Formats: sequence, structure tokens, C-alpha cells
Amino acid sequence: MGVEWWEMLPESGPGAVLEVVRRCLAVDGGLPVAGEPSFVGRRYDGPGTVRIGAYEDGRLVACGAARPYAGYWSLVGAVDPDFRGRGLGGELLDRLMTAAETVVQVETEALTPAAEELFRSRGLRQEFAEDVFRLGPETPLPAVAWPAGVGIEEWPEDCWEEGAADAFHEAYRHSFADRPGFPGWTRAEWATWLIDDGFRPGASLLARDSDGVPVGFVVCAEGFLVQVGAVPAWRRRGLGRALAVAALERLRAAGDAEVFLDVNVNNPASAALFRSLGLTRVARRARFGRP
Repeated sequence: MGVEWWEMLPESGPGAVLEVVRRCLAVDGGLPVAGEPSFVGRRYDGPGTVRIGAYEDGRLVACGAARPYAGYWSLVGAVDPDFRGRGLGGELLDRLMTAAETVVQVETEALTPAAEELFRSRGLRQEFAEDVFRLGPETPLPAVAWPAGVGIEEWPEDCWEEGAADAFHEAYRHSFADRPGFPGWTRAEWATWLIDDGFRPGASLLARDSDGVPVGFVVCAEGFLVQVGAVPAWRRRGLGRALAVAALERLRAAGDAEVFLDVNVNNPASAALFRSLGLTRVARRARFGRP
């Protein structure tokens, strides 16, 4: 029996989709959270979402979804590693692009050379990419000295209290204002994006100079270093390196055996920093769109 294509109804079983996604992550790499039910559910469910699946002998071997979002359609898909090289990825993408009613954007958690070639063959161009780095429990962290005159403090207990996280936000804003695509979030917007059940306040640190001015910061979630930055005047002085090591040590002490982080591909200095600390690149996340 050959492959049969079907529109996937909600009752077709999210477990089957999750199994395919996890098999792909095991081969292609990527963030562990990308294989969590909540993460997959957000991409394969929701009002107006079109779900497509390919089955062989009753087994789901490829799946994808097109969901309307903020004026465009976001497409995701996965082909079981055992069934690649048979044209399923191309047919899946074509069906999803046909189902989308307006501008499309394709998301991938682990960009492979074959996927990139497929996207470009359909007239899609890369709009965003970041590399996923991993620090395993077997990798020792180097001893790092803090720059002279720097003091550190942890994230405040009540970040929603007026002024509580202002210094962190000031360090974040001045560290990233010159980065491409900086959103310019307010303190409340940034904290809302940053803080969830996995947030690690004990591993989120603020650096101040001898005058008490915020000059750098690092913020973390469970098993994840979210952001680290230094204001321009304090770059290339070892501050970012010291903040990263301190945060990674605290995450390990909190029981996080593995730690992951994302680095935008247009930020080679940060990538070099984390490689020097022993982290290895395990995947590339990316978005493609039609120019």
C-alpha cells in the first residue's frame, strides 16, 4: 500500500504528530522543548489551522500545519526520518502552501541542507536564523575573573513591583539597542515575554559598575540561558563571559544537567564566546518567507 494523504482532523491523534516530531528531533537536533506537547500543540492546533498528514499502512509518516497568524500563514512540517528521500517533504510543503490563503512563513526548529534546498526551490528565502548551542554535563566550565569594580545582584523577588526590575531592563535596553531587530520593549513587555513557570531568578544576574550603573545582565529559564549582554562601553572586557559562566554554574547547581541557548546567526561574537566556553552547536532554527 502506498502513501495516503489526508487532512488531519483534531481527533486524528496529537500523539502521532508528537511521535513524528520527536523522531525528527532525535535525528536533526534542536531544543528539547520543541518536542513537548504544549510546543507542538501551539503549532498544530488553533482556530482556522489546516492539518495535513501522510499515512502508510496506517502509520503517520509526515505531518504539517498551516495556521493563520497576524496577517500571514505560518507553516510547519515534519517527515519521519525513515521515510525521507521519497518526495514527501516537497508534497507536504506544496499542500500547505496551497492551503494558506495569504503570505506564508515557514518555521523550522532544525534546518537541514535538504530542507533549505526545498524551501529555496519553492521561492522561499531565509528571513531569520539562530543557532542552538548546548552545554552538556560532561563539559567543565572555565574559571573566569570578574572585571575590576563590578558587583552583581540577582533578579528581584517581586519583578512586578514598581521599579523592581528597572535596572535589569535598563541593562537589557542599553545592551541590545544597537542589535538588528531590537523590539524596544518596555519593562512590562520584556518581563511578560521573559517570565514563565520555568524562569530562574537565582541564575538571572545584573552587573553594576562602581557607581552603581547597570552595565550588563543575564537572564535564564530552566535549562536555558535566555539572554546575556553588556552595554557597549563594557564589551570586550570579559563581562559577558563572566556573566555567562556565573549563570551556567547556577543553572547546574539548580539541577539543570543540560543547558541550551540560541544565538542569532548575525552575531558571530556571541557564537565565538559560547564556543570558547565549551558549548557546541546542535541545530539551526530558521524562518523562511516569500520575498
